[in-house]
Amino acid sequence: MHETRVNSRHETPFPGPLASLPLPRPAALRNPLRLWIFATWCAAATASLLPVPALAQRVLVLSSADNPPYRQALAGIQKQGLPVESLQATSDDEAAVAAALARAGRDSVIVTLGARAAAMVSRSAPLSPTVNCMMPGNDDPKVPAGNPQAVPLEIPIDTHILWLKRLLPNARNVGLLYDPGQSERRAAETAGALTGAGYVPVLEPVSSPSALPVALGRLTKTSNVLLALADRIVFAPEHSRALLLFSFRNLIPLAGPNETWVRAGALYAVDWDYLDLGRYCLALGQRQLAGNRTPVPPPARTRVIVNMRSAEQLRVHWDADTLRLIDRSFE
Repeated sequence: MHETRVNSRHETPFPGPLASLPLPRPAALRNPLRLWIFATWCAAATASLLPVPALAQRVLVLSSADNPPYRQALAGIQKQGLPVESLQATSDDEAAVAAALARAGRDSVIVTLGARAAAMVSRSAPLSPTVNCMMPGNDDPKVPAGNPQAVPLEIPIDTHILWLKRLLPNARNVGLLYDPGQSERRAAETAGALTGAGYVPVLEPVSSPSALPVALGRLTKTSNVLLALADRIVFAPEHSRALLLFSFRNLIPLAGPNETWVRAGALYAVDWDYLDLGRYCLALGQRQLAGNRTPVPPPARTRVIVNMRSAEQLRVHWDADTLRLIDRSFE
């Protein structure tokens, strides 16, 4: 009778590091401790066969402008301890940027900050992993299509809703001002999320500066709070006075787009911790360089900023537990 021997102690079908492992006898497989030890050996040997994820040796950062958020994000990247070359899309010509991209090898990571920098890099089609950080919404025509990784500038609407519930628990009707040419999709998505959370969104399109007073007049009787979208047309600096006057005169709190607006008088804003956002964008590039085989990095932190003087004028009061959650307050 022909007998086939399989997995004897001295004959193994496994190659490489696994070949040196003593295979257990059938009786040993019934012992949980021995089975666990054997499985651990196999896992360690298999892991030794996998390629080690690549790590970036150099980082190239291209900023769209020289402003505090971009500078803080750059500082967050520099804090990670890698060699960083920093360029600006406004002060450095495209030839200099193209030359820097050409020097970036496959062990480099490119991080762009803002849409202008992302568009400049996309024209050079670099081979290095690229993360486009602090990107405006997809309504923006300057956003290059097909970016491998993009980190939006907008705070997720779920985070906005969380703080809206906490800071203004009695608000129900949420006014949304938006430029239909730039932010129509974004406004519709925000309105859908607000509806799902139990709010009544009140959308008011503002197609030109002259349309802003009319839109604000309609919101006077229909909204409890004005939630700022990341719309660079409606919430441009030149409109801040009109929007803040509307807020104070009608006792309708303004949840501003960023910390600058809170300093000027908006009740509060949820903004990025830009230092941590830089860390996050670089970590995404590191992961892309490693073939996306490493764990997804933790998301960037957000910060909540309030204006206590505006809260007093708007008759908004927060308890001590809520105030302990605030990252920064202006008096």
